[in-house]
Amino acid sequence: MNVQIIDEQDSLVDHGLLGRLAGGVLVGEGYGRSCLVDVTLVPEQQMAEMNYRHRGNRGPTDVLALPLQLIEPGEGVPGRGESGPPLHLGDVVIAPDYVSRQAAREGTGFSEEMGLMVVHGILHLLGYSHDSDSDAEVMEQRERRHLAREGLRRR
Repeated sequence: MNVQIIDEQDSLVDHGLLGRLAGGVLVGEGYGRSCLVDVTLVPEQQMAEMNYRHRGNRGPTDVLALPLQLIEPGEGVPGRGESGPPLHLGDVVIAPDYVSRQAAREGTGFSEEMGLMVVHGILHLLGYSHDSDSDAEVMEQRERRHLAREGLRRR
């Protein structure tokens, strides 16, 4: 698996933690080395522009998942094996300053909240959603499991 962390903002962020979490989700969900994911950290203004462009929402948000593949949760990418070049699944974009304020409001640590954003975003790339209560419960259970591997808890 290939995870690339792209940092376009000024806040101090533990890239190692984000990379481990992203890789852990990919391996834990059965993707091994067959895929590529970019995790991009951006300033809030850039996130606000992306949020409007991709979702039609004004203002910044914590995380955006921009999938490049249509994947059904838990099924993997049809026809993909471990050989050949990795398949780019998409991008997870995070606004750390927004996440920092969100962590303070929720009473969680910055690292835990950033970890949740990475795990949450990658699960979206893998087809998971929280559109219904049952979908949300499945996604939250997976988030808890992936975060626990790094000793983090989901709020």
